[in-house]
Amino acid sequence: MKFRSIKYKIVLAFLIASLIPFTASIFLVFKKGEEHLEKNIINQQFSQLEFFEKAVLKDFYNLSTELSFWAGNQILNDILVDDIDKRIQRFLESIREKRDIKGVLLVTDDNGRVIASTEKFLIGKSLGKKYLNEFFTDLHTPAFLDKKAVKLSVPVYSSFHNNRIGYFVILLFPEYFKQYTIKSRDTVTSIYNRAVDYFIGEEIPVPRDMQKEGYFEYGDFLTLYSKLDDMYLKDWYLLLQLNKKSLFEPLNSMKLTFTGVAFTGILIILVLSAIVASGLVKPIKILTETADYISRTKDYSKRVDIDGRDETAVLAKAFNNMLSEIQKALEKIEEENRERLRLFTKLIEIINKITTANSEREVINTVTQELKELLKIENIQFVKNKKDYGINIPVNTESVQGYIHFELKRETTPEEEKFFRSIGRMVNLYIERLELLHKAQSASRAKSSFISNMSHELRTPLNSIIGFAQYLQMMETDPEKIKAAKSIETSGKHLLEMINDILDFAKIEAGAVKVNKSQFPLKKLIDEITVMVQPLIQEKQLELILPENLEIQLNTDYRLLKQILLNLLSNAVKFTEKGYIKLNIYKKDGRVYFEVIDTGIGISKENLKRLFTDFTQLENPLQKKYKGTGLGLAISRRYVELLGGEIYAESEGEGKGAKFVFYIPL
Repeated sequence: MKFRSIKYKIVLAFLIASLIPFTASIFLVFKKGEEHLEKNIINQQFSQLEFFEKAVLKDFYNLSTELSFWAGNQILNDILVDDIDKRIQRFLESIREKRDIKGVLLVTDDNGRVIASTEKFLIGKSLGKKYLNEFFTDLHTPAFLDKKAVKLSVPVYSSFHNNRIGYFVILLFPEYFKQYTIKSRDTVTSIYNRAVDYFIGEEIPVPRDMQKEGYFEYGDFLTLYSKLDDMYLKDWYLLLQLNKKSLFEPLNSMKLTFTGVAFTGILIILVLSAIVASGLVKPIKILTETADYISRTKDYSKRVDIDGRDETAVLAKAFNNMLSEIQKALEKIEEENRERLRLFTKLIEIINKITTANSEREVINTVTQELKELLKIENIQFVKNKKDYGINIPVNTESVQGYIHFELKRETTPEEEKFFRSIGRMVNLYIERLELLHKAQSASRAKSSFISNMSHELRTPLNSIIGFAQYLQMMETDPEKIKAAKSIETSGKHLLEMINDILDFAKIEAGAVKVNKSQFPLKKLIDEITVMVQPLIQEKQLELILPENLEIQLNTDYRLLKQILLNLLSNAVKFTEKGYIKLNIYKKDGRVYFEVIDTGIGISKENLKRLFTDFTQLENPLQKKYKGTGLGLAISRRYVELLGGEIYAESEGEGKGAKFVFYIPL
C-alpha cells in the first residue's frame, strides 16, 4: 500500500527535481568565470590600444621636432629674396618625397604670403599672421583648400640678424594617420575626431557620451576606445573594433561544451521524472478529459474507468457517484420544467382568451372554466355573495359586481393566494377596459353620425350660396357687386372645403375608410391630378414641373393616392407666391417615392415636429393670411399609413421652401 500511494509518487518526483538547483549552481559558477575571463580579454585589448596610442603620438611629436629642424635650415634665408632660385621649393619637395608626408608643405614670409609650396597654386596667396602664429590648429578645412587638414606652424628666423622672416607650415591631411589603421575580418582600428565627427579609417558607430576610455557593444562587435592624452590632439579618440565571435571563441567553445553536459544531465532528470510521474498523471488526465467531455456534451451518463486502490481510484469512484446524483437531479428538473412549460403555455392561452374577449360574461366564463382545469381545483365559479370557505376574489366594476370563488379542500400557500389575487386584478382591469371600449365605440359612432348629419345639413345651403354667388357674378355689371359676389363664393368654397376635411377625418376616426387596391398606370393618375391643379397654378402664375418617366404600374388604392397628391400639391400652391411646384417620382427598394417640392414660405425646425398633428396650424408670421382646418396634412398622413407607407417633410427654414416626401409599396 505504501508504494502505491500517490503521496509517495509526489515525494519521489520532488526528490528527483531537487537535482535542478545543483545544476543551476554549476551554471552560476561558470557565469562568474566567464565574466572574469571576459574582463581579462578586454584588459588585453586595452593594452593593445595603449600601444596604438603611443605609436600615433610618437609619430606626431617626431614630425613636430622635424618641422622645427627644417625651419632652421639656411636655405630658408631665401625668403628674403622671394626664393628667386627656387631652392626653398626644391627643399620642400625633397622633404615630402623622403618623409612621405600626406599633406602640404609651404613657407611664407613674415606677412603670411606663400613663398614656396608643394602645391604650387598656393604660391602668392596670403594665409594671415594670426593663423600662422598658432603652432597647432586642429582638424579643419582651410579657406584655400577643399579638404580637411591639421596645421603645424613654426617661425623661421634669419641666420644673419636672428629676426623672424617667415613661417614653415605643414598642412597634414588625415590620410597621413591612416597608416596606423587596419581592417580585417575580425579587427578594425580607426581614429576619430569627435569635434568635427570625422573618422580616419573605417567609420564605426560610436555613442554620444564617450568618456576618456571605455567600451561598448554594437551588434556582433565590441568596440574599445581611448582618448589621446595630448595637449594638442584633445578631441581625438582611438577606436578598436573587434568581432565578438572571434574574440570570445575559446570562451564560447568552453560554454558550448559545458552547456551540452548540463543539458544532458537535465534531460536525464526530466526523462526519469516523466517516467515516474506518468503513473500519477494518467488517471488525472482521464478524470480531466471526462469532465471536459461532460461540460461540452452535457452527457452525465459518462463514467470514469480507473482501476486500482490508491487515492486516484477512490477519487474516480466518488466522481462517478457524483455524476449519478447529478444525472438523477437533472432528469427530475427536466420533468419539472416540462410541466412548468405546459402550465405556462396554458396560462398564456387563458390570458390571450381574456384579452380578446368581447364581453364581460366571456371574461368571467374563461376564468372559471379554464383555470379549473389548469390549477386542478375542485370548482371555480362566479357568485354574487361572498362564501365562508375557499378563496373569494372580488370583481367590482360598473357592470359586474360579485366574487370569483375558488373552492379548495386544502390549505393554500401565500404564493397561491397571491396568484389568485393577481387573477382577480387582471379580470377587473379587462372588464373595465371592455366597458371603456364600449363607451368609446358608442361615443365615436355618435360623433361620426353627428358630423355626417351636420355636414349634410351645412353642405346643402352652402352649395346654394356658392351657386347664387356665381350667378350674381354672371348677371351683375357693377364691379363692386361682382367683387362682393366673388368674396361670397371664395368664403363659401373655403367653408365647404373645411367641412369636407372634417367629414373625411371623422370617417378615418370611425374606421369607415377602406383600402380598395387595384392595378393602374401611374401616368393616368398624374394626368388627372394635373388637370385639377392646373387652374390654381395658372391663377398664381407658378410653374408646375412634372417627372418625365411615368411608366410605372401601381397596385394600391387609386382614390386615396389621388387625394394624398391633391392635398400636397394644393398645399404647395396655397403657400407659394412665386417660383415653382415640382413633383418627383422614383422607385427604390420595392417602393414608389413621391416628392412635392415648392419655393414657398418654408417651415421652421420647431414646426416640422408637429406638422402632421391633428387640427394643427403652424405659428409662422408668413402663414397668417392662409386659413384652414389644420387637417389636410393629418388626413394625408392617415391615408399614407393606410396604404402601408410613411410621410415626412423637410425644410431649411422659414422663407426657404419645403419638400414633402412619402412612399408606398410598389
